[in-house]
Amino acid sequence: MTYKKWTEDETNYLICNYAKKSINKIADDLNRSKDSIFKKAKRLGLTKQIKHWKECEVDYLIDRWGKSPAYDIANELNRSIHSVKKKAIELKLGPERIANGEFLTTGDIAYLLNKNPSLIYRWIRDGFIKGRRFGKKKTFQIKPQHLINFLKDYPDKWSAYKARVDLIKPYFCYTNRANIPEWFECKVQEDIHSQII
Repeated sequence: MTYKKWTEDETNYLICNYAKKSINKIADDLNRSKDSIFKKAKRLGLTKQIKHWKECEVDYLIDRWGKSPAYDIANELNRSIHSVKKKAIELKLGPERIANGEFLTTGDIAYLLNKNPSLIYRWIRDGFIKGRRFGKKKTFQIKPQHLINFLKDYPDKWSAYKARVDLIKPYFCYTNRANIPEWFECKVQEDIHSQII
């Protein structure tokens, strides 16, 4: 493999974008390998410029995850999308598509309710959750409103004690509700109380 000399423009682009974009994105933009990008960044001392997360940034990420697209969060915090996703994983905030997807999959709902995806599939098949098939693989898509309808109509099928309640709450915002409904708060309190007794 022949060595491709770095131009001044490429070097400047790398310096300006290394802290903002992922290595994959920069590699695509410059038509270079990831290895080439990393080695050049290391020679330039860019890899040592680690931007530590401040408490206020972490609080903002936790507050906005599930309400704003990850890209908007990254822009607001002046961080790369890669940095935001990595921190969200570290904080166990859930998959990005859960945070800002218009639709949920059976896997997403399984993650939120702490259930097996095949059980969610059966619930859709049996009419407990409304969903539609989409794409070549015929993956189920479920609107957040249909998830909320299921939670309200079939409280015996899920446990707030086991579910990821903090990740479910933002979906009430998606459905234009100002507050978390009383029935949901009561279910959470009852399930937690039953586990304590």
